[in-house]
Amino acid sequence: MRLKALFVFICLGFYFHESLAQSVKRVGAKASVATIIAHSSDLKPISQSTPMGFNASWQWMGTGQKNWEVCNCFYYLGIETFYYNFNNPSALGSAAGVAGTFEPILWRNDNWALSLASGIGLTYLSKVHDPVDNPENMFFSQPLSFLLFVAPTLEYRISSDWSAQLGLSYNHISNGGQKQPNKGMNFPAIRVGASRYLSAQDLPRYEKFPVSTAWQYYVEAAFTTKGRDDGSGRRAVLSLAGESFRSVTAINAFGAGLDVGKDYSLEQGQSFWPSLTVAPFVAHHFTLGRIDFSQWMALYLHKPEGYDDHRFYQRYVLRYKIGNAFSAGVGLKAHGHVAENIDLRLGWRF
Repeated sequence: MRLKALFVFICLGFYFHESLAQSVKRVGAKASVATIIAHSSDLKPISQSTPMGFNASWQWMGTGQKNWEVCNCFYYLGIETFYYNFNNPSALGSAAGVAGTFEPILWRNDNWALSLASGIGLTYLSKVHDPVDNPENMFFSQPLSFLLFVAPTLEYRISSDWSAQLGLSYNHISNGGQKQPNKGMNFPAIRVGASRYLSAQDLPRYEKFPVSTAWQYYVEAAFTTKGRDDGSGRRAVLSLAGESFRSVTAINAFGAGLDVGKDYSLEQGQSFWPSLTVAPFVAHHFTLGRIDFSQWMALYLHKPEGYDDHRFYQRYVLRYKIGNAFSAGVGLKAHGHVAENIDLRLGWRF
């Protein structure tokens, strides 16, 4: 759990070694109103509330050539604190926490900018599932959980010091399969806010890297842990994936591969073949320089008996390219709207 939590700050660690001399800094605040998606029938009664949220952020943008080369764009890195009141105090309570954020600018002119903010962090939940006192809450089962979000945002520059923002965010809270029940909560929201620029400068122009249309290949190993059903502790869950993919535009690539996993928390864990999952997948890659966010759709060809009723699963993987061949990142595996686990991943591209 603590190992996974460190990933909240990995992206910040990749970039904060750069000099802060050439940079843009800003602080901001946003308010949001959301709706809860009831992704199963037993969640509908408890999903009829309207969550309200507030967040405050500090962001930094490096404007040097090395910063630009990370994603072929200018981008903000930051820290965001957040609070959500789910407007159901007896069953859902509230969520508060902190997240690391990454926000590349996709388009801009003199007054307007379109960006894609994203973040991952830790949240404390005031109400969780209890079979006696809170049986309706199947969203959360432990107070300390993960928050992930993505938020396309439109910004209007009011003056040299101030700007206003309007955005849509898709938020997900779960414990990453650490404890059951873990159906997780998905709640899209409308966000309105303002930012105050502490330092600003005209952004220089740099040339983008040429896009390669050649086929690329990689192998990737992943590690996480999972609790056993008998309560005897946690066991390793390992996976190995290989994929071939090809860029079709500057920021889009498509590919296909094979994902093989072994879950040592299962009763069949002492026997090799019964505890394996084998699944071919197709994938889309959203690429920004050294950053790759991929989404897989996989079909189980083989899985342990009684493992899960689903035939398909999704995996969402965020990677950072290190040098010319290696990458490090984190992945989230889910069946529909229900997250199964979060893992750490190391890859080699050739």
